[in-house]
Amino acid sequence: MKKIISIAASILLLGMVLAGCSNKQQQSQESKPSTKEETMTVNKDKKEIKMQAEVNGKYFTEGTRHAVVYKGGKNGEKSILRGLADEKKFYEAMMSLGAKPGNNLTAEDMKKGAKSIEGSKVNVFVTWDGLGKEIPFGDVIKSTDYKGNDLPLRAMDFRFGGNIDRANKNNTGCVLCLDSCATGIVSNAAYKAGEVEALKNVKFYGKKDVLPKDGTKVTVIFRLAE
Repeated sequence: MKKIISIAASILLLGMVLAGCSNKQQQSQESKPSTKEETMTVNKDKKEIKMQAEVNGKYFTEGTRHAVVYKGGKNGEKSILRGLADEKKFYEAMMSLGAKPGNNLTAEDMKKGAKSIEGSKVNVFVTWDGLGKEIPFGDVIKSTDYKGNDLPLRAMDFRFGGNIDRANKNNTGCVLCLDSCATGIVSNAAYKAGEVEALKNVKFYGKKDVLPKDGTKVTVIFRLAE
């Protein structure tokens, strides 16, 4: 009988020790700060999305039509800012804010330079550590003609084009385009589809004297205007 009681006591003691270890391990895991970076946040009250991105210094001197492209997309290295959040999730976030997609352009339109993107108007800003303010996206962009002569930048008119079917099909990663686009989730109605690559009217660059250095993390803010 004493032997049975002794065995039972040992089992009970072992169970208590194991439970204690488990609780300590759980507490330790809970107390550890999360190391996963949040690359996109959505604020429905403000109707805004904040996306983390990195400056791609290549486009201080080379022209492009891509403003923000998800780094995991086919065009991930073709943009002034390398987006750290997936463009398809960005589309879902825009829809969650009540944005209305335009979905009015086709691949053929990109060859003509005749139509502009439609959809809910979006105001876009950028900021980074130490800046202390948001600045309009147009303030970090300059434009030239194809010969390199400076051109006045048209006032940005960003629209939620949508284009999710094409985004899924092409997997370019395009979040924000500087001209009207049939694939990008948000693009700029101030420049018609095809003005850059088809008609070769304009090239865009990041402003080296405004943006921080290559590789610096920045935050791009998309805020519904209507």
